[in-house]
Amino acid sequence: MTKISVRHVAKIVESTGYLRYILSFNANLKFSKFDSISFRAFVVKFQSPWLVTNGVRVSPSIACVLGLAIAVLAFSALLAKADDNPAKGPASEIQERLFADIKYLSSDELQGRAAETPGLKMAAKFIANRWQELGLKTDLFDGKPFQEFQLPGTSVFADPESNKLEITKPSGQKVELALTKQFNPQSIGKSGGFDGGLVFVGYGITAAEDDLKYDDFAGIDVKGKVVIVIRKEPQANDPSSLFNGDSPSQYALFTAKQKNAALHGVAAMIMVNDQNTDKTAPDTVLPISGSGTAASKDQVPTLYVKRSEVESWLKDAGKSLSEIESEIDLDLKPRSFEMVGWKAEGNVELKKLQSMNVLGVLPGQGALANEYIVLGAHFDHVGMGGMASLAPGTIDVHNGADDNASGTVCLLEAARQLSLAAKKDAPETPRRTLVFIAFSGEELGLLGSEYYVKHPRFELENTVAMINMDMVGRLTDNNLTVYGTGTAKELDAMVTKANDSLAFALTKLPEGMGPSDHQSFFQKNIPVLHFFTGLHNDYHRPSDDFDKINLSGIERITDMVTGIANGLVTQPDKLTFVKVKGRANPQANGPRRMRLGARLKLNVPGVVVDRLLTSGLAVKAGIQPDDKILKINEDEITSRAELDRVLQKVKQGDTLKILVERGAEKIELKVELTD
Repeated sequence: MTKISVRHVAKIVESTGYLRYILSFNANLKFSKFDSISFRAFVVKFQSPWLVTNGVRVSPSIACVLGLAIAVLAFSALLAKADDNPAKGPASEIQERLFADIKYLSSDELQGRAAETPGLKMAAKFIANRWQELGLKTDLFDGKPFQEFQLPGTSVFADPESNKLEITKPSGQKVELALTKQFNPQSIGKSGGFDGGLVFVGYGITAAEDDLKYDDFAGIDVKGKVVIVIRKEPQANDPSSLFNGDSPSQYALFTAKQKNAALHGVAAMIMVNDQNTDKTAPDTVLPISGSGTAASKDQVPTLYVKRSEVESWLKDAGKSLSEIESEIDLDLKPRSFEMVGWKAEGNVELKKLQSMNVLGVLPGQGALANEYIVLGAHFDHVGMGGMASLAPGTIDVHNGADDNASGTVCLLEAARQLSLAAKKDAPETPRRTLVFIAFSGEELGLLGSEYYVKHPRFELENTVAMINMDMVGRLTDNNLTVYGTGTAKELDAMVTKANDSLAFALTKLPEGMGPSDHQSFFQKNIPVLHFFTGLHNDYHRPSDDFDKINLSGIERITDMVTGIANGLVTQPDKLTFVKVKGRANPQANGPRRMRLGARLKLNVPGVVVDRLLTSGLAVKAGIQPDDKILKINEDEITSRAELDRVLQKVKQGDTLKILVERGAEKIELKVELTD
């Protein structure tokens, strides 16, 4: 018979989503059935002389306590008609800590914790301070807890000292533009200084096709000079345009303009919004990474300047930017000219963006001290939205309370509880070392955890297990999914035993491959567990806020994590690793949704494949790295959000036609969706 404490009974009652119950002590005494209480899926039956709940038998004294608690909760719910799963506010000291931590980590102040932003650095400092408060060892990387790594792609630090643009007018007047307010360097270009005369070259296009014969550079000397280039292409709204009707042609791309400017030997390129873009986003400056990255090594220093600034320059030179655009639209003839007496001078400094993992260590003791248990959770999110947002076109703080401030606060609380537990151990008790890691870059493709396993602070061969928490804040219907239970022979039984007193409606999945940081460790032959409460409609949207978090659910999950970790810390033998085949379905406790099975490139137009995962739809369809996905069946694919939306509609048994651009070719691939 398994024992269950009053504390766990209270937690179960509090955190379960919707409770249906029948009270009956004997055949001649029955209580009413309540279905209106705001709890779900947790079935409790009183059966004399024992209470049985999800297979756990409880003594009559606790049964009476639980019965009374249920009656009070039922009556309260009938009066309040409470929502299904909002955060009700802290109900315990642990929940007070969880609430305070998750409220801060998912606050607007941190701006969505994108991997390269000041908000992420604020979160990292918060986590590091907590490690130090708990007495964990943090002098791990040059005396600090931060394992820094470079993010892929090139971007620019907003450093006024190294990124400058100064315009000199024919009168000799010098005008220095303000970084971020009036101009931004562009990641599509390269680093370097420049000093040269200004030349306006229209759209910066050289199109040699017989039916076009359009060249903004024809008959004008631009070598060693700074050119001004309009975004996009002429006749953008004309269905009969020779470029590509009212759809953008290859010449409208940033990459095409960059390469063409470089081939003509310019010193630098200044880009400005076309009049159509300016109507939808008046007088804006493109973000540093807004133009993407170069498709070739043909690069020049590139800057994006506010349209009003460029208009004022041209006006002083006796021209009008809007009139020039309209004239080109009429006859499709270039209007390039040298701005006599004008000069542009400046500098662009491109640097790799840095992010970091944050580590804290609880040293072990005795014969097991040189073996390690890793507990991890990613603390980054998607910032203000962009390509990773599932709210297309929304520029707003994506707070990421569930994804993954919830896993982060679970990690912080687990560190607290495991630290306290370690202090109670006798000095002669052998204990493994616990390594707590808050990962960054998960939203960009498990970058932080992949970096750690390639540059481990502690030997991977002595790392016994990794426990991961990602999106554990929306416990509903009492459903908890644990991945990786088959990655060691012993793990399934350990998880089952840990659940005896917690009574989750548990789904155990054996696979170690899945879309979170545990995968990086599994690929290094380390047993893993991954805790997850399921997807929801707020996923990767601004609405993922802390007021929807189930605090008691996180508290109970923390209990399970610490229970398993405590067992792993002291058991004499290592786990027996099993290389489980297949990939876990992240919607196992929700509607199944198809995944592409590929990492996508960042900061490039459209949806371009960076690399393929070991199995999945992309591999089966014959998609290759650098393929640009244009269409799935009849749906145009222009963004990551559009790709996700289309894949949500498909189901097993469907046949997909996927149109990709591979080099200069467009190729249609077909794939049947099967298990």
